[in-house]
Amino acid sequence: MSFSIAYPAFFILFCLLAGALYAFFLYRKKKDAFENKNVFWLSSILRGLSVSLLAFLLLSPIFRNLQNREEKPTIAILKDNSASQKFAFKNTDSIAYRKNLVALRDKLAADYTVKEYSFGDLLTDTLKFDYKEQATDISTNLESIIQSYDNENLAGIILASDGIYNLGANPAYQSTQFNGTIYTIGLGDTTIQKDAAVSRVFANKVVYLNDQFAIRSDLSVFAGQGNSLNVSIYDHSAGRTIANKNISVNSNRYSTSIESIVSASRAGLHRYTVRISTLDGERNIANNTQDVFVEVLDSKEKILILANAPHPDIAAIKSALSLNKNYKLTAKTADQLNVNPSDYNLIILHNLPSARFNATSVINQAKKSGVSIWYIAGTQCAIPLLNQQQNAMSITVRSANAANAFAAKNNDFSYFKINLPAQLGFPPLNTPFGTFKAGPNTQTLFDQKIGSVRTDYPLWIMQSGTRSKTAVLAGEGLWRWRMYDYQQHKNFKLTDELISKTAQFLSVKNDKRKFRLSTQKAVFNESEPISFDAELFNENYELINDPEVNLTIKDSSGKEYKYNLNKEGSSYAINIGTLGAGRYSYSANTSYNGRTQSASGNIRVVSQNIEAINTTADFGMLNELAKNHNGEFVFASQLNSLYNKIKANASIKTVLRSELTTFPLIDKKWIFFLIFALLALEWFLRKRFGGV
Repeated sequence: MSFSIAYPAFFILFCLLAGALYAFFLYRKKKDAFENKNVFWLSSILRGLSVSLLAFLLLSPIFRNLQNREEKPTIAILKDNSASQKFAFKNTDSIAYRKNLVALRDKLAADYTVKEYSFGDLLTDTLKFDYKEQATDISTNLESIIQSYDNENLAGIILASDGIYNLGANPAYQSTQFNGTIYTIGLGDTTIQKDAAVSRVFANKVVYLNDQFAIRSDLSVFAGQGNSLNVSIYDHSAGRTIANKNISVNSNRYSTSIESIVSASRAGLHRYTVRISTLDGERNIANNTQDVFVEVLDSKEKILILANAPHPDIAAIKSALSLNKNYKLTAKTADQLNVNPSDYNLIILHNLPSARFNATSVINQAKKSGVSIWYIAGTQCAIPLLNQQQNAMSITVRSANAANAFAAKNNDFSYFKINLPAQLGFPPLNTPFGTFKAGPNTQTLFDQKIGSVRTDYPLWIMQSGTRSKTAVLAGEGLWRWRMYDYQQHKNFKLTDELISKTAQFLSVKNDKRKFRLSTQKAVFNESEPISFDAELFNENYELINDPEVNLTIKDSSGKEYKYNLNKEGSSYAINIGTLGAGRYSYSANTSYNGRTQSASGNIRVVSQNIEAINTTADFGMLNELAKNHNGEFVFASQLNSLYNKIKANASIKTVLRSELTTFPLIDKKWIFFLIFALLALEWFLRKRFGGV
């Protein structure tokens, strides 16, 4: 135990001096009042000591206590509980392995602190032997254990696995801060068995009706040299095989990729099965097929770009919007218009209305049909007509000449998110010369900056309406922005994102439903947790979550699962965890103001077979991992030898931990009671024997 103060040690003398002086001036004229001089001196000393203690506390005295304790070494047992372990025990006695592993744990517990874990894709703090995990991530779980015991005496890790991983990095080459020893136990069979497998299948999860998309299949064949195998793709919706190809296996470790082009001829969720024929004598046929699901949407957003005259801005807008396959673009000049405006989700008017084409018919039809309009007002636009047709932005023209306006980002814009640099640097747009004013229900994306002066004039503004939306860009020259973007970044990403997100905001229809229920997607894997979100609106379309919301999920056999959604913020949400493979329907309902609101939908849960793709144990990786950490690799039959190996390892030892604890003296309650007792005793003696 030691103590220190925040000031030089000689300050303690000042504390004693302060107490002595205080006692002297208090008692210097009261000596004759005491009949017993010993009581007089005792009272003086008590008062001086009390004041000295109070002054000493002002020096912030801190006590330090150093304690040493022995900490036994910790041994962590990590056991692979993934589905591939079922194949590992075809040639190994699983009961004997389990018995020996538990016995090793109990034997180690007598001398060490033993922690036990099982893992697949995630880590659990118990030994499991059900082998139900659908993926294996050795590196991440190993790193998680090392970090969890970063400040403890984790001296050794025992990893029992077949060495097969399908998530994460190669454990043998991962960089860790672990200075202890890793022992590995090899399970399974390293002999290359005859096996033809569909390793992976890739396809777009969402495509649009009448598009073509590719299904890429990665194939691997082991111990099958000289065989000819058939690869097919079966479309379950059409009920037929849509692709066939034969491959010739020219080595015992053969791999290839096949790409098949498929037409999205019908809307809906489609299931495709890629299948490779089996080899003679092949034992593992679970990996000969693999499914992929593709959702075909019949919901392309139709966008009409209508211009007063040809302009490079039109090409810039088309290039940006054509990147989104959900858009079907039509570009025309006003004199070529022969389409119905109500057939579109968004109409972009460039320099319209103008003196040549007032575009009144197009604008009126669009408004009547609830079609959103994006006005781009340049030098050819008739501003008085533009002001008559919309109220998102009012422009008062002061001269026929054009002005040059730079874009200045408005940080309060919230209709959509976009990552913009603090200084845009875009070239100026050609804008009408005049004053500009924002209308009701609008948000400004960019303000105008004239030269180096930022104004409150809107340059790029958007308006949210009940049936449709409106945007006004008070200037032309977007093509120059795109060229500048490429000059600075070697791509058009920023400009294209501005254009496409504006179009997306305008083309999305307002959802006027009072109750909405949604989930992340339509197809889930068995290992994926499934979440639902719900929103309820009152008559003013304000979010509320006063009433309860009930969710019912029904599987294909008619069995129902019921839940109550949790209230989060002003909406609802729930995570129901995982579901088994199959088709499910869901519905939710609530009651508000005497009216029942409901919503429903369907999801599909598909099984994963990545654990069956590769069943050949990788003892080489386990051996290398052990060597990299000064450990040893043993077979499952040698598991009992690990105890002696660990006992003989001099680096696995008890460590001496020193713990330094500090506490300010003023925090101790006894110091208060001590000072109080000294003052109380001094007061009592002075009143009882001194008469003062």
